[in-house]
Parts: sequence; structure tokens; C-alpha cells
Amino acid sequence: MGDPIRLETNKDWVNKQTRPACKYAPVGVLKSQGTAAIESMQEALRKRIKTCQALGLVRGNQVDECGWFSFMRVGPSHEPHLRPSSVPVIVISGGSANKIAADLKKDYSLAWHPMNVRSEPIYLLVHRLDFNTYAASLADVMGRFRNMHLIGWDGGAMTGFGAARAAALAFADTLPYRPNRILMMDQDVVKTEGTRFDKPGMQAKVTSAHEITKKPIIGYGVGYPTREPVPKFLEETAKPKQEDFNSPAQQFVSIRAPFRKQRDDGIYPPYMVAGGEDMLMGLQQKLDDGNRNVALLGEKILKKELKGEVDKPNAYWSKARVETLAQLFEAEKDTQVEFDGKLTTLDGLMGQFVANKWLDSHPSADSYNVSACVIERIILRLHKEGKFPPEEKGTVFNRWQNPSK
Repeated sequence: MGDPIRLETNKDWVNKQTRPACKYAPVGVLKSQGTAAIESMQEALRKRIKTCQALGLVRGNQVDECGWFSFMRVGPSHEPHLRPSSVPVIVISGGSANKIAADLKKDYSLAWHPMNVRSEPIYLLVHRLDFNTYAASLADVMGRFRNMHLIGWDGGAMTGFGAARAAALAFADTLPYRPNRILMMDQDVVKTEGTRFDKPGMQAKVTSAHEITKKPIIGYGVGYPTREPVPKFLEETAKPKQEDFNSPAQQFVSIRAPFRKQRDDGIYPPYMVAGGEDMLMGLQQKLDDGNRNVALLGEKILKKELKGEVDKPNAYWSKARVETLAQLFEAEKDTQVEFDGKLTTLDGLMGQFVANKWLDSHPSADSYNVSACVIERIILRLHKEGKFPPEEKGTVFNRWQNPSK
């Protein structure tokens, strides 16, 4: 057995006023881990991947021999006018059907509004548990805009941010017109003049950035966790600060084909369930040249608050996601850690967070999420230290349980 993994308090996360800006980082993972602690970190990675692989094989009451995504849809599956040069927009969403329906009717401020993407298809990607709610809420929008499609993804018992992004790439891989490039964005990204993808010269700028950097992903700008007022038409927005270019490529990105390779989930690790998928992707793709993230264009991505009631029921967020997190916690709760010099387990750490009033209760959906974030910070530190096990590819879905069959 390896040594405990050394952690420390993240003061910005402890302070609930500053927590939103670092909500995925409840702890810091010390750089000075010994050899035996590195072995513990590697074991935490293997356990996370193995647990996620098992969840991906679950289909209802049965366990399959291969991990795979399946999709359901509203909208035509064959559009003969589309070509490899088409650039589809894939928007990842969840629990916001009513908010989105209201916002699309209100104005054209969302970057992916069908009025802003007239010449390309838009695929709104939601989990299968959200599919019927979205189909009902967006029926009017779907009837008005022929380029608007609703896609439901199913990854078995596996959910999470990494799985959703991997599902987006798996779906792109199924498109019959075989696009050379896709845009992927979050549901709340706002249209700005600096990031407008139909702006003259913008496509050439992005494809040139792909060629110059040799990276499969280019961010249309620097992403931020905060929401801001929607800028006026043609209004210039503030440029990012130099230190902000350490941000991962997120929120609004261009991704080039091939989107997946054999036994490969694509560039996003599905096992990063609780929010670390963008950061690990950036590390694995070597987007940081030691000075800044070379994949980011020099603009600022803005997001807006989507107002209205949360969807009810919200089975994906409140049930399926929590079940995934609970399964991960059960597998990971005995992970040995040293927190601010005191030995404990991941389970004990969550109890300590409750005692410190950093969490309301444990076990709970919130504590499961925080514990998953702790493991993901460990995984990120492991990669930064160059200690990822070389044999660990980390494929969750695009794989077979028994390759001999």
C-alpha cells in the first residue's frame, strides 16, 4: 500500500464568497509527493477509470460486453445538402429546457441561436432522461427552425461532465456528412462581436490557429465562471488579462476531426465526472507552452444567466448524476489522504468538511460531488507531475470488456 496523498486547504474554496470561481477545487494537492504517495495517486486514477468503465457497461438490468453511446433525436438524420465542409454546432445542455425555450423566444443573444447559425446545423445535446422534457418545451422552436436538432445521449449508468463531452464527440463521429470540424459550446454562451463565428475572416483565423498550433482544439476565447450582462450589438468587449490565458480551452471551442480513434473516447476523459475534464484534456493535449494556453484566441467568452424555473422533473441532475457520484464515492471513500498534516480517508475528509461547516451534510449529493472533485484534483496533479501510468489509456466507452470475443 502506498503512502497517503498529501492535500491542503484551498482558502478560496473554503470562503463561500470566492468558491464559485474555484468550485471544482476543494483542496490543493501538494507538489512534494513521495514515491509511495505517487503510487497511491496512480491507484486512485486506476480505480476511478475502472469504476467508470463498469458504469458504462450497465444497460438497464443488464451488463454489456462493450462500452458504447447510443443516441435518440428529433430532426432529420440525413441532410443531403450538408458536406464535410459544414461546421455543425453542438450545444451541451441539461435541466434547462424551459429556460432555453423562453430565452430563444426573447432575443437572439445566445451565440447558438438558430437565427445566428442559419447556414449550419445545431445539435442540442441532452441526456436521455431530459430528452422528452426538451422535446416538449422546444417543439415550437424546432418547428420554426429547420437547422435545430435535439439529440439525447445514453452512456448507460455513466453520467457527468466528461461523459457529456465525450458523447458530443461520439455523436459527431456518427454524422453521415463527416464534418471536418465542429463547434462545441455551453448552453449559456453569449454572442459577442469578438467571438462571432460567422464574422468575416473568423473561420480562416480558427483553421489557421489549428494549423499553426497543430492542436485538435482551439478556444474562441478565454472562458470565465461568472455571468455578465449581454453586450449591445457590435459592442466591443474587454480583452482578457495576460494571466487569464492559463485558463483551459472551454465553453466555446472548435474541434477538428478525427473526433475519436479506435478504442479512444476522443480528447475528453469521461472519467473526469465532476468538472476536471477540460483541464485534464488541456494537459494531455499539451496546450500550455509554459507561458500561456496556445489554443486560446485573444477574446473573452461571455455567458449569461438563463432565467426561469428549473425543469421538473430533473431526473438527470437530481437522480442519475447523484447515483454516478455515489458509486464513485463508494469505490473511492477509503483513499488514504493527509489533509493539512492530519491522516484520514476521503470519507473522513468529507466528515471534517461538515465539522468545519464547509459542507452542510455527509453523505449527501453535495459531499459526493466534492469528494469526486478531490479525486480529480489528485488526477490532475498526477498528470502535471508526469506520473500517469503509461499503460493507462483511460477509455471508458469506446472499448470492449472482453477483446477476445
